[in-house]
Amino acid sequence: MKKATFLLIITIMLTSLCGFAQCKQRFVYECAVQSKGAIFLKEFNTKFSSGNPQKHRVILNKGYMYTLQICNPSDSEYLDQNNSSQYTGLKVNSMLSLYDKNNNLLATTNKNVKFTFFCNRTDVYWIQIMPLSPKTTCAVGILSVVRR
Repeated sequence: MKKATFLLIITIMLTSLCGFAQCKQRFVYECAVQSKGAIFLKEFNTKFSSGNPQKHRVILNKGYMYTLQICNPSDSEYLDQNNSSQYTGLKVNSMLSLYDKNNNLLATTNKNVKFTFFCNRTDVYWIQIMPLSPKTTCAVGILSVVRR
């Protein structure tokens, strides 16, 4: 009987973990498909623990036009509605900024949800995602390349 109870508890825990991962991944997918005419390259799934900005390193190639966009779930509605797709989308609850390796700001979303950037030099760049509200718990940055 103890083995059956233990197996049931393990099964429930694993099922709930898989369900959470799928919902999170679905939100990333819904954010990525909103960039029409661009090829998805990378996601920057960011979780804010103390309201501090998160930095991500990326290498961009010379001669390409990139699109960077930010998406936030509407935190309370997103969690209350079981990750329903009607509550996801482009919200400006955080800001995405692009810096070169010398920490010079090249572009930022500011009050927009995305921007394009023409890369003049193949190099390491930094993408910083920063919450604009203390209620913001997570954000997704999407890097895409615009078709030539």
